Amino acid sequence: MENDYTTGRVAELCGVTKRTVQYYDKENIVKPSKISEGGRRLYTDEDLKKFKLVCLYRNLELPLKEIKNILNSDDQYKMLINILAEHQSSIDAQIKNLTELKERLSALLEEIKVNKTMSIANEKELEQLIIRKKHHEKIDKMTYLLLGFYVVILFLSCIVGALLGGIAMYLIIGMNILLLNALIFFHSAQNAYVCPTCNKKFTISFFRDMLTLNNGKKGKYLECPYCHQKNWLAETFKDE
Repeated sequence: MENDYTTGRVAELCGVTKRTVQYYDKENIVKPSKISEGGRRLYTDEDLKKFKLVCLYRNLELPLKEIKNILNSDDQYKMLINILAEHQSSIDAQIKNLTELKERLSALLEEIKVNKTMSIANEKELEQLIIRKKHHEKIDKMTYLLLGFYVVILFLSCIVGALLGGIAMYLIIGMNILLLNALIFFHSAQNAYVCPTCNKKFTISFFRDMLTLNNGKKGKYLECPYCHQKNWLAETFKDE
């Protein structure tokens, strides 16, 4: 048996306002199929089903104009596929733009926090900053990868050296020392530090890098060559 629904009941079942139901009626999107003797507008089960579908499309943020075109189309599924595909492409473009904007904001915010001032003067400088930061992030990942590779080699070479003994053990120790020095040289050549006291950026020598402990994200405990204050300093990119 088919049910009839008033405007208020449709609004309640679909989680919208009565004004929304009336507006969709006025715009010929979902019109009631019946009018009672007293002039009340009544929706059938099929009307309710159609209205719920419209609510689904609206929750997907499809414009009412496109929803109306879908409902009035001779081939609703074909049109729906085309519209959803276009909508998805539009969202992908928005996500890309927002991701790029977030990246720019993050780079600028971090630069201001580090330097305690607005050091970026124009769009070109911001783009260059982002490029340098991306390059430094790649270098940072490579450093940790090389460190992990070195630890594996050290572990395996110690086992091999202990088994072979004699001069082979000394050769392996020498090789490990050379690899460690190469890793430290690579690290010192790629990184710089910013003093939180005077906000000046500086680099350190190979030997200073070798003799100073690194505490992960906190960086190195260093003395600033400008203000001579000691702090834990995180690594950052070198200026060109």
